[in-house]
Amino acid sequence: MRKLSSLFFIVILATSCTVNDFESEQEVMLKRMPFNERVFFLNSVSGESRIYELDYDFQGLGSEAVLNRLETERKIPNGGHMTMSPDNEWLTVVVAKLGKIFLVNVNSGEVKTLMLYNYNPDGMYYDEHYENRRFEGAITQVDVDEQGFLFIAGKSGFFKVVSDNGDGKADPSNVNVGADIWSDVDASLCSSDNAHLGACGEVWVHAVPFTFSGDAYVESTEDGEDYFDDTEEFNPKRVKFLGGDILFTQNGTETDGFEAQRLISFSQWKNNTAIALDLTWDWANKEISFTASQIFGGDKTNDFAKQQTERVTGAALTGDNFVFTSHHKKDYINLWNLHGDLITKVHFTINDPSQNNKFKNGKTIHHWGDMASTQSFDKNSMNPSGSSTKEIAGQYSPNWDNTGELIHQYAEIKLYRPGSGMDADPNNMSEEEYNEASESRSNAANADIADYSKNGSKFVSLGKEQGYVLMRFQDEVLIQNRTTLQVVETSWNKQPEYDTYKSAFADYPEAADVYVLRNETPRYYTSGLENTKSHDWVYVGTANIANNLFDLASVDDLEGSNFQWVMIIDSKSTTPDGYDLNFVSVYDELDIQ
Repeated sequence: MRKLSSLFFIVILATSCTVNDFESEQEVMLKRMPFNERVFFLNSVSGESRIYELDYDFQGLGSEAVLNRLETERKIPNGGHMTMSPDNEWLTVVVAKLGKIFLVNVNSGEVKTLMLYNYNPDGMYYDEHYENRRFEGAITQVDVDEQGFLFIAGKSGFFKVVSDNGDGKADPSNVNVGADIWSDVDASLCSSDNAHLGACGEVWVHAVPFTFSGDAYVESTEDGEDYFDDTEEFNPKRVKFLGGDILFTQNGTETDGFEAQRLISFSQWKNNTAIALDLTWDWANKEISFTASQIFGGDKTNDFAKQQTERVTGAALTGDNFVFTSHHKKDYINLWNLHGDLITKVHFTINDPSQNNKFKNGKTIHHWGDMASTQSFDKNSMNPSGSSTKEIAGQYSPNWDNTGELIHQYAEIKLYRPGSGMDADPNNMSEEEYNEASESRSNAANADIADYSKNGSKFVSLGKEQGYVLMRFQDEVLIQNRTTLQVVETSWNKQPEYDTYKSAFADYPEAADVYVLRNETPRYYTSGLENTKSHDWVYVGTANIANNLFDLASVDDLEGSNFQWVMIIDSKSTTPDGYDLNFVSVYDELDIQ
């Protein structure tokens, strides 16, 4: 699941709620993840769990995908639930009925097994632990939180999994920092004193149970129970878990302070319901407190609730805090934003000429499967640790850097759909490609980094022929008489500034039309937002090589309007790969008198 390999734990709210409590809180802007991530499926086939990787157009949010099987060095038992290790290396499959956790390396297919035991705060000898303390709880939801702990939940309760239970004789003093189960080694199991256990080489990890403090509690129940009472008020302290999947959203460390982590949970009740939990963990007392708020679902007027689909079986975070959900016995997954808007329905096929990897019942459907995703974030890996993650200093900083102006902010890519001139594969988003100057032009996330170099290495090409990007500013902008939109095209040994469009185009024939979305400031992209007939997109000018500055107040009565979204369409370029977008910013010029 999260760096967050992401999966949801299915929850039912105590009551239906037509007021979006999540929205009524002070809104925090969700910072987009870049596009270089991987999404995996877990599914039951022929009595085993098989893992498939999703081949999908993450940058363009397409409607079709292919599943490719991840070959593992040995079989994984069925009945598991899956998440991702914090380092994005190990799919973590919890098979609670066996008291085991299987770690599957996403690059090599290597499989490691962890023995999952109950946690005893008083300590115990290895013999007692080994024979009597195997964890066998009913677990339906797994994920990794921002501290790096594996979190498991279900009918049996809430647990954090720790990597060390001391020497078997005493309470471990550092249990609350033993989060790293993925590289844990139990050398003491190979000692002569423990040779009789026959456990040399095994790794034991432990599920620490938590209870709910105060009036916060969770009522677990069997799948299928109709629990909602539409006449009651929403109770933020009372929720029910019905199986399914959980997901931790991004946290402040991962998003440069833009987001507080929440646990998102889906319900299988009727048309599905999703809620957000703000969790507080008390290690000293092994207690959890939380407040809950409904995100979407449970309300017949809500887009998510209106979608007639099978119950959610898995979920994974992707893109701009979008959520993939898989559904029982369906050949598609759905992509939602956290308002409950359906972005797109993605139908999948299995890449298997032998036809031996069909899902259960010999059909290409997702049967009680789970999902997980790797996650990388908008970090500028070309700067040393501690340097700016949003800028690369260079020769043209004096010409292009306007960070000292009022309300300055950079825009972020939300949708990338290049024209046919982009011959590089936009979905080749390996780490090597992400940092390689000659190939970085196919990775839209590079436009989120302002590269002030004379020969910029961070940019994205639009591929001419009406290729385009949608970008969004973190904060809404009120257009005043000094509001300036800046669009920079990588210069490549050209001048940092040009006096006229004609001279710039003569020096390098690349140009793109620039639009702003007037008085519409949605938090998320929704399908069709780029449609100029359905939305009030206002043309503000054409950008070409180097630095382009647009006085927004002088355009089509824009002064006094608000905007957050920008669209750039490659309309006039004649070079092979079209317009090379470096970055977009907005600011108010200082009134110096």
